Amino acid sequence: MKAQDERERVRTAALRLLRYRDRSIAEMRQRLSRKGFDPEVIADEIEQLIRERLLDDERFTGVWIRHKLTISHKGKRLVRAELAAKGIGAELFARVWEEHVEQERRSAETWAKAKAEDYNLLEGFERRGRIRQGLYRRGYSQEAIEEALEEIG
Repeated sequence: MKAQDERERVRTAALRLLRYRDRSIAEMRQRLSRKGFDPEVIADEIEQLIRERLLDDERFTGVWIRHKLTISHKGKRLVRAELAAKGIGAELFARVWEEHVEQERRSAETWAKAKAEDYNLLEGFERRGRIRQGLYRRGYSQEAIEEALEEIG
């Protein structure tokens, strides 16, 4: 009876976490462990969530990348670091990232165009330098930075 009660509490906690946003498998395991649940019950529930396709690291990675590129305007370097902190391995990231290379370029261009308007009173060289630095700080790849700068002129 007590074991069944623990399983139900783990299930409820996991579904509550998924209600807010997708989670990686490692992130779910960590969050449930912090709540003090039995590791064996956590492992069983995670396997069940994977079978039900409620936990899927590949889907999670794709959603995270799209959100960070379009909403947060962060580039590959920062997105990769964020996902690594959530337990997404380099191989999975690289595979999913390939689908978003063009999206990174567009995101960098959008951000650069917005900043170009903010810096329109600056001389060309200084303006480009500030935009370049901003794109770099936001984690964009060198290719995306160069293409964005080319686009704004």
